[in-house]
Order: sequence, then C-alpha cells, then structure tokens
Amino acid sequence: MKVQRVQDHFEDRSVFRPGATGAHSSPSSPSMAGETTSEAEAKYYSALLIGSFLVREGGSCDIEQGSAYGAALLMPQVARSAGWPVYLTGLTVRAIAFLCVNMFLQYNMLALISVEENVMNHYAGQMNLCNYGVGSIGPMGTEVTPARTYSWNQWATRVFVKDSLKALFPHRTDDIDSTVDPGEYALESHKARYVCCFVFILATMGEAFLILNMAKLLWTVPTKAESWITSPNQSTGLASLEQTIEDLQDEDSDTEGENAWLDKVRIAVAGIPLSWKIVYLLLIWLPKLILWVLCCRIGVTFLMETAGIEDVIVNAVAMTFILNIDEMLCNTLMHESTKQMLSKCEEYVLFDVTAEANMTEQDIMKEFSEKQTWKHFRLKDVLDLLPMKLISALGLTTIFVLNYYYVRCDFNEDGQVVSKPMYLPTSPHLTLWQVLFPMTMPKEEEPFWTAPGSN
Repeated sequence: MKVQRVQDHFEDRSVFRPGATGAHSSPSSPSMAGETTSEAEAKYYSALLIGSFLVREGGSCDIEQGSAYGAALLMPQVARSAGWPVYLTGLTVRAIAFLCVNMFLQYNMLALISVEENVMNHYAGQMNLCNYGVGSIGPMGTEVTPARTYSWNQWATRVFVKDSLKALFPHRTDDIDSTVDPGEYALESHKARYVCCFVFILATMGEAFLILNMAKLLWTVPTKAESWITSPNQSTGLASLEQTIEDLQDEDSDTEGENAWLDKVRIAVAGIPLSWKIVYLLLIWLPKLILWVLCCRIGVTFLMETAGIEDVIVNAVAMTFILNIDEMLCNTLMHESTKQMLSKCEEYVLFDVTAEANMTEQDIMKEFSEKQTWKHFRLKDVLDLLPMKLISALGLTTIFVLNYYYVRCDFNEDGQVVSKPMYLPTSPHLTLWQVLFPMTMPKEEEPFWTAPGSN
C-alpha cells in the first residue's frame, strides 16, 4: 500500500516519535547526567515544546478565508494557473463583483455617518461634545452638575421649550429665565467614553492584522507566475505525516467520496506576477486600508460625540459590524465552489520547514533548553515580554482620540477643552475627498455658535 510506503519514508527521515531511535529520540545525552529520567525527559520535551514555537517564528502568509477580499485575491490566481477556463473565470468575475459591492456598502455607510456628524448635526445647531462634563462650564455658559446633564436630544428639546415660552410670553422673559432651566449638554461619564473607544478599536484590530497579513503576502511571495494548483504529493512546508497519509488513503480508497476529485488537487499560495501584485495593491489592499482608517476615525468621533453611558456602550459594539460586511457577503452570497477553494487554500510558509528534522538532540537541548535559562536573558527577551498587540490597540486608540480633539476642540481662557466655533456647511452633500478629509468641507464665514469664554 502507498500508505505503508509513506510511513516507512518518514521513519527513514527520523521524524521524532516517542520511543524512536534517531535524531529526535528520547533524551540520553551526557549533558543530562546526574538527572533522573523523568527530569531529563521533562527538560527534553519542554525544549521540543519551546522549539516548535520558536522555529515557526517566521510565520506564514495566507488568504483571508470567509471574506470577499480573500475570494477576490484567490480566484484570479486560480483561474490564471488553470489557463482561464470558463468556469473559473466566471467565479473570478463573481468574486470581484462581490468585492465591489462590499466596498460600495462599507464606504456608503461610513459616508452617511460622516454626513450626520459633519453636516446634519451642524444644521441642527449641535456643537462638539469635547470635554463638557460635571464640574465644567457647559455650552450655555453655566456650570454642569449631575442633575443638569442631558444628552443632545433631551437638551435641545428643553432649550426649544424655553425659547418657545419666551416667544409666546415676551413680557415675562425675566421670569422664564429665572424659573426654566434647560440644563447643559454634557457627558455622563468620561471613563465610559474612553473605555468604549478602546473596546471599539480592539474590535477593529482583527481587520488591521488582516491588512498587514495581505501586505506581507504581496511582499514575500515570489514575483513570478507560479501555479497555485498542484498535486497533493508536491505539498511542502506544513504538510504533516498524518495529512500525507490521509491524502493517500483517499487515493487508495475503492469507493470514491463526493469530494474525491477535489481531494486530489492542492491549492496553495504561490508566486504572483508583478502586474497582479500592482492590481491587488491598488484595488484591494489600499481600499481595504482606507476603509479601515475611515471606520476607526468616524467610529471614534461617533463615540466621542455620544453623551449617554448606555448609548456609548451600544454604539461601540454596533459600529464594528461595518467591517464585517465582507464576511457576510461571502457567507451568504458567494458561490459554494469559491468558498470551498478558500477553505482549501494552503498558506505560504516563511520558516525553514526542515529545521526540526535536521536538528540533533544535542542541538535541541542547547538551543531551546540551555539558552532558555535566565543567565542567557537578553534585550530581545524583554521585548518579547511586552504585549505588542495590546500596546498597538492602546496606541491606535490614543491617536484617533487625539485626532478628534485636534479637529473639533480647543482650549478656553480657563484651560477647559471646549468645542471650536461651529459653522454651517454650504452644502448638505459630501464628496469622496471631503469624507476622507472633513476639514476641507466648505463652510459659511460666520459661526452660528461660539463657546462661552473661548479664546
């Protein structure tokens, strides 16, 4: 049987198995003299555990599965590798069409939120929330207290009622001013706002890592026309003994299953021609990056402009769904053949897949046991202790929050962070450029509101 021949082949290569004799056999080196068998085995197997992770530190690049972006990247290369047959070309056209639909939906939803924030709120007379809160001076010029703190809709209604009473009873304006208190438009909690901004950025970090992974893939894979469709027997890198045996068992089976032909085909990330890399960079990667930045900036602004605690918590969760539209389109509308090829596509390995098989027991113990003692502690180990992904999330949150303050807020004479003067836009519509850069939006010359005590 072919299966037995593969097993013998792997045994000849001395792939480690408990109790085997060879390069990776059970520990018995002189360096372990004086130790009990259990202690020596514990050190050896812990070295294997550590080494299995360190050897793979180079990582790999893969196609984003379950996403319209991944389908639009995979299908053209599969069709190219097959010589552009009608069926695969049709699937490629569908994948690109769904990508366009995804970008249209994501951009328009973000653009509509931007219109609400930068146009409609201004027409409604709403100023920026900035740091108006308990203990500060509010937009009406009075001190904010917990009992006088309201959201925009509540506060605007109360101000409207007071102004209406003045219009109906102009001779009693002084009485109305002294007895009718509309309160102040202010935050209920600064802490809730910052925490929710961090949670929102944390929820978008997955998309950021996918963007980095796509850039890494385009940079590292060979810039040449390699076939993405090969035989399973040509599998390298992460292919394991069990996987190879399983493939050959399927091949030897007398009764073929419903995916017998599909199991005989290997789809894997390989070289991409330069022309396709440029297309992917400009038409897939760059729009994906721009949409992510837009979502983060508009989402953080949206949360910073939300006064209520409950509202800011709900909005932090609700905003993240925009970045998941590509997965929704893929799961619900993408052709089943495309989804199967996405799940079947193997990653591009960036580490030495032969390192484990080529290292002797002494090499393993020296590299992954002796050098892991505290006397070999290095600066690199200090850096490895830092949670870089958490630091990145905190850094991105800080950047987008500071951008909100820079664009929308200013300091008054008392050093309080207040809203910048508010100007009415000259048009209720925003162009693509104005959505990307709201500061370029044309406005009227005279402000309709200025913060009390501002410089």
